Amino acid sequence: MRAILSRLPALLLAFAAICGVVASLLVFFTAGATQVSTTNGVETVTQLTWLQAQGWWGVVILIIFSALFAAPWFFYGRGQRRAAGFFIATAVLLTLLATLSIGIFYWLASLAALLGGVAMLLQPRS
Repeated sequence: MRAILSRLPALLLAFAAICGVVASLLVFFTAGATQVSTTNGVETVTQLTWLQAQGWWGVVILIIFSALFAAPWFFYGRGQRRAAGFFIATAVLLTLLATLSIGIFYWLASLAALLGGVAMLLQPRS
């Protein structure tokens, strides 16, 4: 039991990193937009993909979100707890700010990162 508790922060942060990547892939493949145009009185509705709607900048945003959730796991694994805590706070804050658009996809990753941060704080320093 003690071995599991000592690895809990790393496991939760790894789960957050995986959730961040999965959320980015879900946004890329499922999110999009609707374009409505009228030509000579005929209305045309077109479904746009994420890439069509957001362009390459949207892909960069998804990569940034994935990296923000992978960074705590990376830094925690190297013993840099402050850097891990900084990236946990940054990822959660940006998820809250983006909640009205893509942030909802990252809630599970945010929860796992927060729990990993709490477990990291409760773990004795070695």
